[in-house]
Amino acid sequence: MQAAPRSAARWPAKGLSSSFSSAHASSRAPFVCASCRLQQHQQSHVANRRQRRSFASKPSPSTPPAPPPSSGHARLRTRRLISISGVDAPHFLQGLVTTSIEGNSTANPNRSTKPTEQAPWFYCGFLNALGRVLHDVFVYPAPPGSTGEPHFIIEVDTAQLATLLKHLKRYKLRSKISLRALEEDEMSVWQIWNDADMILPTQELGGPVRKDERSIMIPDFRAPGMGYRVLTYGVDLDVPALGLSSGLQSAAGQETDESAYRVHRYLRGVPEGSAEIIPTQALPQESNMDIMGGIDFRKGCYVGQELTIRTRHRGVVRKRILPCMLYSESDAVPKSLEFRQGAVPPVVSEARDLHGLTIGRHGKKGRSTGTFLAGTGNIGLALCRVQLMTDLVVPNDTATLEFDPTAEFVMQPAKGGEGEAEAEAETGDKGVVKVKAFVPEWLRRRLDEEVVNQQHQQAPNAM
Repeated sequence: MQAAPRSAARWPAKGLSSSFSSAHASSRAPFVCASCRLQQHQQSHVANRRQRRSFASKPSPSTPPAPPPSSGHARLRTRRLISISGVDAPHFLQGLVTTSIEGNSTANPNRSTKPTEQAPWFYCGFLNALGRVLHDVFVYPAPPGSTGEPHFIIEVDTAQLATLLKHLKRYKLRSKISLRALEEDEMSVWQIWNDADMILPTQELGGPVRKDERSIMIPDFRAPGMGYRVLTYGVDLDVPALGLSSGLQSAAGQETDESAYRVHRYLRGVPEGSAEIIPTQALPQESNMDIMGGIDFRKGCYVGQELTIRTRHRGVVRKRILPCMLYSESDAVPKSLEFRQGAVPPVVSEARDLHGLTIGRHGKKGRSTGTFLAGTGNIGLALCRVQLMTDLVVPNDTATLEFDPTAEFVMQPAKGGEGEAEAEAETGDKGVVKVKAFVPEWLRRRLDEEVVNQQHQQAPNAM
């Protein structure tokens, strides 16, 4: 018996033909060297980038939303809560956060109270050993439980809930504390504000914090006009039961969404959350935590204190998170920070597409002058080199940087790729997004007061 060929056994004749085999052999790609393949890849990469940019340049057919209200209350679904209780809870938090939980805090954003008076410590941060920000949080003093033990509630970004809980358990050791992440429908976070009220919250409620059976309310001292932070059981907020002043009561009666609160924050230059204060990368002073009352420079040891105090004594902070305004190539340079509905540059389809893009001088090459962090509409927040993008002067800085009031700054199209830069150079100024940074008056005033305070503290030592 004659044996069948191997090729016939492995490749059955059914479904194959000699014409297919010859065509397959003739269509074999010719040999291309590595350098030629790299060049072809770069050319195709540039072509794809042009196509993506053309898609992004098309205006959205949807009708732009209505302008956000100037006052109201909004539930912050991007924030979650962690409960910490026990006899060691104050001492445990004291060694981890940047403000003083035990005793009096000298973190004083209002600059009007004396250091010996009780100052707010609700807004603070967790740092790593290198002094980088891990989490920006609010710490609420909650009513003690049935056993009378101290009880706190920590508010953190939703995306960082599990990470912070793991961080707390790492340092727990033998501390007599209980940690628990609260469910979303168990307790909710709200913000109440009124744009017409540009002063810092006062203690008209009988103290810096108000607690009752269903809610906890604290003043938001990060910037003037930020309003109040409220925790309430359940998912509904009873505004009349909070005991607000008559003016704020009527203004805060309208419930709105979190996007209105985001615009409210951006117009004041207040960063919040892991998208704007990038974990393990952001420094507390660059994130304005020092001038927003989030750091107590006189408290004892805590994780990350060494670098924070060293930066404080040197007094050199070259970068700050500032509010900025986006505009097109054909638009005039904006004179003031303003949220304009429908004034988004055509190339900007969504704000998240710009997250992390570098900012540079328009028409000039060199090192970047900033990084865009987040935005909504035509406004946003960016980490800026203040001496290049603003008229602020950094004390004790030996770098010879001068602010040019005629200079304009543009969003780079890529995150450092050479092929992307070549694509932008070939497309010219079409679709360019320009950026104008602004220094809020409250931030400028607090920076000036900080310089004066440091000079007064150094004067006795010099004598």
